[in-house]
Amino acid sequence: MGNSRDKELLFITPSMAEILLSQNLLEAATQVIEELKRTHPDDPRVTSLETRLVEMRSSPMVEQSAGAPAGRDQVSLEWIDQLLRANYETSETGLAIARRKARYSGHTVIRLFTAAPGPRGVRVGSRDKELSHLAGRIDFTGLPRPAVHVAAVGFLSNSGEFVPLAQSEPLSIGR
Repeated sequence: MGNSRDKELLFITPSMAEILLSQNLLEAATQVIEELKRTHPDDPRVTSLETRLVEMRSSPMVEQSAGAPAGRDQVSLEWIDQLLRANYETSETGLAIARRKARYSGHTVIRLFTAAPGPRGVRVGSRDKELSHLAGRIDFTGLPRPAVHVAAVGFLSNSGEFVPLAQSEPLSIGR
């Protein structure tokens, strides 16, 4: 059979780059996209992936405090100037319940779920962003389009269990 380098190349695909980008693993995605550019220079998917990577690098996710929270667990999504904004709020009461369920280990996160059409059906993915404020907003860039997005705010235990406090309505984004 082939050498170990041949085995490594089996996993260098546009789908792998998509997965890495959807998980915000930009360094690994850069390596995969560079290899794809070398091996498939005329593939339009590679050009699209590279454009998405550049967008993600130039506009990182940003958390901003939105002032004093109103004491409700809630999250909503809106599409503004080529970015997806999640406005969120968590309550001390909701977090206390979630922490107890997760045995007090973990952190508050916003989880963005994405479903997008792909060449072999619908691709689904999620990415988490740790939160440091009870209320604020997170801007997501470099997302696939068209796609449907849903955000949930909750507590992620150190063992990987996600305890949701609130979920947004689905938001469909076209091309």
